[in-house]
Order: sequence, then structure tokens, then C-alpha cells
Amino acid sequence: MAQAPVPFYMLCGSLGAGKTTLLMRLLEYWNQQGLRAGVLMNEAGEISIDGPRVGTLAEQVMNLAGGCVCCDTKEDLSWGIAQLVRDYRSDLIVLECSGLADPAEVVDGVTDLYTARLAKLERVVALLHPVAGTQSHSSLFVTEQAIRCADELILNKRDLYVPGHWEEFKASILARNPEARLWETTQARIDAAALLESGVAETHGAPTNVAFGAPRSARASYHPIATTIRLPKPLNRQRFSTWIQSLPKEVERAKGFVRFVKEPELQEVQYAPPGEATISPIMLLDEPEKAIVLIGRGFDVDRYGAALLACAETIDGSTR
Repeated sequence: MAQAPVPFYMLCGSLGAGKTTLLMRLLEYWNQQGLRAGVLMNEAGEISIDGPRVGTLAEQVMNLAGGCVCCDTKEDLSWGIAQLVRDYRSDLIVLECSGLADPAEVVDGVTDLYTARLAKLERVVALLHPVAGTQSHSSLFVTEQAIRCADELILNKRDLYVPGHWEEFKASILARNPEARLWETTQARIDAAALLESGVAETHGAPTNVAFGAPRSARASYHPIATTIRLPKPLNRQRFSTWIQSLPKEVERAKGFVRFVKEPELQEVQYAPPGEATISPIMLLDEPEKAIVLIGRGFDVDRYGAALLACAETIDGSTR
């Protein structure tokens, strides 16, 4: 029997925000739960500096040094996940991104339908802290992407900032991602069980903005940054083309594998607006799961998922 995908957690955010400190705290928690945590450490330098320290708590650490995981080592990410799942039998995987990595690109890599057989994106956790002085364009971009992609926003190093500055910083983060849960910490001290609580990300309209672990206010109706819609039946090509053209601007990416009625070839779908969607025949060594992955937030997942499933057709032409 095929093994169910293991949970995949991504830690991202600003340089120096405390990602490794949080990772150590999470590893302590997972160890207490008797879980084997596999760690992927992505560091921009040619050698790993934090990896050996993390290795004192993790079941297995794999270093993706020498580039940011969103570009230079993106293929190594899939390889590392496969190694941790198949060779080391990790119960879960956590990736600590370098402060230079674009989280949106990592989400794209992890939700590749082959990689998704092994690991399921469970939570994107972004660590942020107010930065004095001018940031480079690349640092600002990565920070913005981390805020946008996050399921959990942890504002760290509160003790270093005066109240007025901190409140302004917090308000600016909430304005950019009202759907994420907000945590305020010092030295990344957090209730790991509450942070990792299963089902929280799927609870629509629950009280989820959090300050010091206590409910703050309700966030908007929530769905993860990546949504997978599985396709148990072949699709009608014309209806599918109409569906993909109807996707709203909030869908930043769509990709996957489909089969169409009365067409023998497996088809690969790629869509990255503002470009047109491409649907191309592809030959693979083994048959992938037929599914479409939608990446983005702020659109009606149920509506577009139902509309996609309505594109299914049997050989005789009937739907569903």
C-alpha cells in the first residue's frame, strides 16, 4: 500500500528573525511526542552553519547549502524530501528556508504532484521582526512573500522594541495578511502544541489572530495557499478550457496532470497569469495522480473546485 504523505512544515521570513531558534523549540516538542522529524536546512553559504546544532535534536538533517531553495537548490528540495521519507522514515519534515528564499517558489516546488505523493504542505510559518534601517530590495521582497504565504505569522523579538513602534509594526503585518494567525514572541518562545494544532488551518471563520497564545479576533474565511483538487474521472476538454479561463486574478498558479475523454495522452497543465494556460501531452515513467493544484488566496475554493469536478465526463458523454 502507498504510504500517506507526511506533513511538511516550512519556516521562512526575515534574516535574523529567529527561525533556527523556533526550529529548535519545535524539534524539542516533536521529540517529546515521539515523532521522527526530518529537517531540511537551506543556507545561502557553501557550508551549513546551523545544521550541526539542529542535528543535536533532529532525527535526520539534510543540508541544502550553496543557494536559496527557491531557485539554485529547488531540485535538491524534492530529492531531500524523498530521502527523508523513503530512507529515514521521517514522520514529518520541516524546512528552514534561508532568509533569501522566496516562499512562494518553495510552495510551488513542494506542491509538485510527484513530490506531493511523499509530503503534504501542512503549514507555512513566517518569522518576522522590525528591522532598523534600510533593507535591500531582495530582502524586502522575501519578507513580503513570507507575509503573504504564511498560515502563521510570528512577530519575534518584542522585547527589543518600544510599544509604539511594535504596535505600528504589528498593524502593518495584519493589514497585509488578515487571514493568518498572529503570534507575538520573545526569543521565539511559543506554545508549539497550539501552533501545530491539526485542523486549525481548515477551520473557517474561527477565532485565529493570536497574541501570546490567546484569541485576539476572528480572521477572514481561510484556505491554505495551495489547494489540490483530485480528478477521479477524465474531463471534457472544452469545459476544462472554459474553467481555466474563468479563474480569478487571485489564483496565482495552476498546474497538474489531467486526462481528457477520448484522448489517449496524459496532459500536463501549466498556468501562470498573465500568460495563457498551456495544456500539453506528456510521457512519464509511471502514471501520476490526476489532479490540479491551485496556488493563491482570496478566491472561492469550493466554487472553483466544484466547477472543475463538473468538467468530468464519462465515455458516453454524461457528466460526473
